[in-house]
Amino acid sequence: MTFSPADLTASALADIAQHAARAVGPQLLAAFADPGPVEYKRDFHDPVTVHDRRAEQRIREIIFESAPGSLLLGEEEGRLIDASGTPAVAGPDDVVWLVDPIDGTANFTSGLPWWCISIAAVRGDRAIMGVIYQPTTGDMYRADETGAYENGEPIRVTDQPPHRTLVATGLPADRIDDYDGAMRGFEVLLRGTKSVRRLGSTALHLAGVADGTFGATCGMATQPWDIGAGIALIEAAGGIVVGLNADHTRATSRVFACPHYVGAAHQEAAQLALDALNHVQPQDFDHVGSNS
Repeated sequence: MTFSPADLTASALADIAQHAARAVGPQLLAAFADPGPVEYKRDFHDPVTVHDRRAEQRIREIIFESAPGSLLLGEEEGRLIDASGTPAVAGPDDVVWLVDPIDGTANFTSGLPWWCISIAAVRGDRAIMGVIYQPTTGDMYRADETGAYENGEPIRVTDQPPHRTLVATGLPADRIDDYDGAMRGFEVLLRGTKSVRRLGSTALHLAGVADGTFGATCGMATQPWDIGAGIALIEAAGGIVVGLNADHTRATSRVFACPHYVGAAHQEAAQLALDALNHVQPQDFDHVGSNS
């Protein structure tokens, strides 16, 4: 089905995203057993496979078949494009898809099941829809204007205080120059919560906050396709999302376009995560915006 711009509600966008995620799930699950050669983008910390590229291409085809007037920013393409593949600049009313075909490629290439397909849609200043699909478990997370769901059942963030919850984080990370600061931030999380998990998939960390598994999550040096869907999930599940700019100033809008993020069940958990990130010295990152 092809949708007109007027028909592109968050629910309609989520239906498209779920269809696209499920379409590539079986091929990725088959490849997971034997991923084949691994290449590297930035350095050996940043693996990529032919399966990332093929999955993104198929997702792109499905999205543009259904919503040809929208725009898309995918991890492997690395730039905003229209349905013809031409570079584009987003206007305030455009629907922009954020696509990560395999979030957690290092896990995918190492036999660890903690990886997923992450697809978000943003319009203007907000992530209005998010879908995260984990083929290894079959779990499908969805956020639209009606709420947040896991496998069709409503989900909600936890109401427990930080010391009674787990927290997930990307700290420390190879892209962070201030390793000592990142370790101090990790210690803040470790001392303030039940325990800390670093599982290798930003999108699944965020989904875990939305479904109450984690009380909070935080990370640095991320891209819009890493966090867009998870932001939509946490907000729809009643949680808090905070975006930080490269200089650690707090964003007032377009959180999905920030390099640093906090996703939390409530303000107390969010403040703990912010305290952790603030131990790291600001630095510039190679960051891709979502509107150009």
